[in-house]
Amino acid sequence: MTAPPPPATAPPPPPPSVAPLPAASRPPATSSPAGEPVPATGPAPGPTTAAAVPASGIRGRLEAAVVSARAGMSGSPGRLRTVGIVCVVATLLFGLAAGQSFRSADGALGRAAANSDQLVRIQAIQTNVVQADADATNAFLVGGLEPAAQRADYTEAIATASGLIAQAAQHQPADGAALSALNQSLITYTSQVEQARANNRQALPIGSQYLRSASADLRADALPLLKNLGEANDARVTEEFDRAARASLWLVVAGLLALVVLTLSLVWLARRTRRYVNLPLAVAALVVLVTMVVGTVGLLAVKGNVDTTRDGVYAATLSTARARIAGFDAKSNESLTLIARGSGAAFEKAWQASSGAVKAEISGLEATAPGLSPLPWDGYATAHAQIRALDDGGDWEGAVALATGQDANSGNATFAAFDTTSGEQLSALSGQTAQQLDDTGGWLPFAGVLGLLAGVIAALSAWWGVSLRLEEYR
Repeated sequence: MTAPPPPATAPPPPPPSVAPLPAASRPPATSSPAGEPVPATGPAPGPTTAAAVPASGIRGRLEAAVVSARAGMSGSPGRLRTVGIVCVVATLLFGLAAGQSFRSADGALGRAAANSDQLVRIQAIQTNVVQADADATNAFLVGGLEPAAQRADYTEAIATASGLIAQAAQHQPADGAALSALNQSLITYTSQVEQARANNRQALPIGSQYLRSASADLRADALPLLKNLGEANDARVTEEFDRAARASLWLVVAGLLALVVLTLSLVWLARRTRRYVNLPLAVAALVVLVTMVVGTVGLLAVKGNVDTTRDGVYAATLSTARARIAGFDAKSNESLTLIARGSGAAFEKAWQASSGAVKAEISGLEATAPGLSPLPWDGYATAHAQIRALDDGGDWEGAVALATGQDANSGNATFAAFDTTSGEQLSALSGQTAQQLDDTGGWLPFAGVLGLLAGVIAALSAWWGVSLRLEEYR
């Protein structure tokens, strides 16, 4: 038997047909440069991609500023802006340097005047100290109760020295430690003098020993301190004088640098723009040149006046003060020689040294200030020679009478003439020194303001000149 045939199956349904899109709704086909289709790309990165995060805050503003600055400095306009900035910086620095030159000179002169006053103050202390010692030793020769006038002179000299020590410490703190030691030495000296006076009133020989000890300690302690203080303040004065003389270096160096910058800028602009002269930039260079020349001439005049003052009235002031100090020291040694009664050779040797110092200073005054009248030292030196002749001849009482008397030819009278003349001369010279320094630098503060203003004007003019060329690129 044969099997029956399998039943017939229905054919599969045809696939659904897709209607084509209208041409207007089809996306445009992309093609490669050769006209070939480009395969479809994936979706663009999402907003979380780091490259797409915009910078914000301070960092963003800085980046934007850097980009803007780079764009502004690119090309010919950028180079022009660079030239303008360099010219402005150079001229402003010149203005600052010019102002600093004048301020530096003015400050140096002010400090020189202050240190000069301090030096005169120190020398006045030294003069009063040796004057007090001369009064004490001369009065001691009288025996018993000393003359009231000499006692008053001694007291005034000590009081003046003490007051000047306080003033000096206030005006110059750097001298404070030395002045404190000096004040203590002066207290010790006055205490020893009072012990000598008490014993001298009772005719006790130990009184002369106290007095010699007081004078020796004064010369060993106080006078070296005063000498060092004088040298320190003289060095300060000299240093400030030198600073005032060097003040023009700020102006000259900065002026030359500014002129080099402006000149190179003018040449560069002439080549780039085919114009011979940029007038505002040339005006800036002219302002710098005039300010530098006029300022340098003025500061050189200051240097000349400083040198004249230093070598003239200031030197004469120092010589007069040193002559007074040496003169009072000689007078004190004269009395100590008589107090020693035959054993005062060392004091007489000291008198000769002090007298030589006085004569040397008087000779120096004739060279530095020829218009001054000679200090009357020879009259006292003659009286001293007579005193020594009497003492060496055995007439000690006559020598003491001539040394302590008030006759016109006595030691006290002739020395008083030297004291009065030298004191008046010292006061006048000190005033002249201060006045000359003040006159020399009186205009410097105003000149400092003008120098700074000149730099600002030159900077504005330089930028104006560059901005005119920048306008051509807009």
